[in-house]
Amino acid sequence: MDKELLGIKVVRKMISLISTGVYRPERKLPAERKLCEQLGVSRGTLRQGLADLDSMGVVKIVPRSGIYIKKYSDKKLPKGILPPNFKNISLHDIVNARKIIEIPAVALACEKAGKDKIAILKNHIIKMEQSIDDLPEFLKYDMLFHQTVVSASENKVLVTAFESISEYLKYSQVYTSVHEGEEEKAMKYHKKIYAAIKNKQKKAGVKILANHLNDILESVKS
Repeated sequence: MDKELLGIKVVRKMISLISTGVYRPERKLPAERKLCEQLGVSRGTLRQGLADLDSMGVVKIVPRSGIYIKKYSDKKLPKGILPPNFKNISLHDIVNARKIIEIPAVALACEKAGKDKIAILKNHIIKMEQSIDDLPEFLKYDMLFHQTVVSASENKVLVTAFESISEYLKYSQVYTSVHEGEEEKAMKYHKKIYAAIKNKQKKAGVKILANHLNDILESVKS
């Protein structure tokens, strides 16, 4: 990926994590090495992204001290940083789009997923369990799990459609972890979806994923 696009990826991801409360204003960010691991970028790309965030007034870089989160307004951010029309798109819209894409995808995945995809899904679940107390890392593997399910459908249209909403998904997925215990609940759903795909239980896979997506909306209402 182009270095400039990777820089935008860092900016977008950091803004999503800050604006949804994973990283809180007036707090210090984790060390560079940890952020690189969480965002999946090199140290050079991370530093460029953080420099851009500093110039936007989202963070403040203090030499020999660290990087601190500032209070900011989305209205002051340059165009192209947030996904298009983001402010007018609700979580309900995003979940409905996910249903349209992911439910037929999981049905196909139950039929077509090979040993390689099943092994990848299992690894993502292991990583989620290992990072259950590290929200950014947990959400990273949560996203990868769903991407792999869609990929396992072997339907290029569904894969492309899922990619097209991935930026909105990244911004909204942290809402599923607002309340205590949501990560454990998500783990149960993911394990059941994995088992359905592994055992080629299409009806069960569709039902479990639908319940999982419905539960996302319910968790925000409560």
